[in-house]
Amino acid sequence: MDDRAKISRDQELTIQRSMRNKNPFRIFRELLELVKSGNEPIDSRWRPIWEAVRSDVVESVGAPEHMIDEIDEAIQRIELIDERIWQLDLQEEDTVCLLLGAGASAPEPSAIPTVMQLLPELWRRAGKIGREDIDRLANWCNEHSIKNIEDLLTAAYLANFAAKNPNVSDLLDYFLFRAGAEERGRSRERAGVTRVNTASVALLQDTLQVLFSLLTSTMIPASPNLGHEAITNFVKEHKHSSIVTTNYDGCMDEQLIHAGIEPNTNVDESKVVPANGIDLVKIHGSINWSYCESCHEVRDFDIIRLKKAYQEDTATYAVIGICKNCGGQRRPLLIPPLGFKFIIFPNLIKLWNSAREKIESANYIVVVGFSFSEADTYINKIIERSMTRHDDQRMIVCDPNAHLVQSLRNRFSARIDDFEESRILAANGSADKVVPKVLQRLTQTADVENVAPLPAPKRERTKARTEKR
Repeated sequence: MDDRAKISRDQELTIQRSMRNKNPFRIFRELLELVKSGNEPIDSRWRPIWEAVRSDVVESVGAPEHMIDEIDEAIQRIELIDERIWQLDLQEEDTVCLLLGAGASAPEPSAIPTVMQLLPELWRRAGKIGREDIDRLANWCNEHSIKNIEDLLTAAYLANFAAKNPNVSDLLDYFLFRAGAEERGRSRERAGVTRVNTASVALLQDTLQVLFSLLTSTMIPASPNLGHEAITNFVKEHKHSSIVTTNYDGCMDEQLIHAGIEPNTNVDESKVVPANGIDLVKIHGSINWSYCESCHEVRDFDIIRLKKAYQEDTATYAVIGICKNCGGQRRPLLIPPLGFKFIIFPNLIKLWNSAREKIESANYIVVVGFSFSEADTYINKIIERSMTRHDDQRMIVCDPNAHLVQSLRNRFSARIDDFEESRILAANGSADKVVPKVLQRLTQTADVENVAPLPAPKRERTKARTEKR
């Protein structure tokens, strides 16, 4: 099945010429002209052509950086779906787990920033507080090109933990500054640094957590995009489905509710499990959840009512509130992007175990906008273990990053004996474009006209997994 968009004869001739003669300057000039014109879609064949000459364009042609960035962004937007996806034959009894990351909520009208886009917005909001210590931290991060909010929050937590534990602080001082200090000249005494003020470090870390909660509150008015709609249509039709997401926003929840499907989040013990619901496992928390730091009660508030009140300004989003149960302090249950989040938020262990069960029981894992970053080591290991134990399990990765699938194939091939690369298939493009196509196709009869169908998963194992669920 040829899923390429229709292009002009001029672009077709240019592609054919570029495939025969990979002249970096000519390819750069013609591709830039095509990108700037915006008159027609860019064919998927440009991706390997550009990747083959990009380094030469940078080094030899000396093209301006902003022009190269413009082409890079256009290439990333190209939809490129592995035709073997069309050959997958999803059976009624097959289990499907949809794993959603930040990229699932990036397209309009959701338009929620990804992790790498969060830090500049955090500093913008921090400037309104007028705290000198926060301003100093922001300036230092900008001067040292700290752009990842995950690095910042992880360092803040480590600093707070170390400041409260003198032995840990001294050991970190040794490992980071004293070991080999003669060679590196990095001893803390030479830098003139004295013992830290525990209270100031704790206050700074707490302020960053509050700022992060304020930042996520901007997600409340976000609306579902076409990707969320396609996922909802799929789970409504295919009963053996579940959704695991790292996103805080309520877009997936809202789309399910509007379709008459009650999300079963399994987080609020006071709620009755819906009979017609679907498991929506939000392993990093949610903007409509609150957690009491005293009695550890977790509440799952109505996302539709929360959004309506926020939009109509009839209620304030409480970054800090009072627990009705014990009078303690409530905060939004949002797990910041920390490098070791699974250690410091034990109240969500049940959800992580649930996510593991959903992933391990699935015949198909459909990944939408999840980057497999080092911060999500826990999920990465769950998937790696599942793919190792179940040699019939397949994964479809829907993501704009054209290199993600090959990196995953390389990783699994190095760790799993006789790993078949065809078990991981790519659908490159934004979630609102490729997810509807992939999920709609999965529910249809396989197209065997052009490509031989892939072998079906072993039904004996499928049956065993279904019974286990």
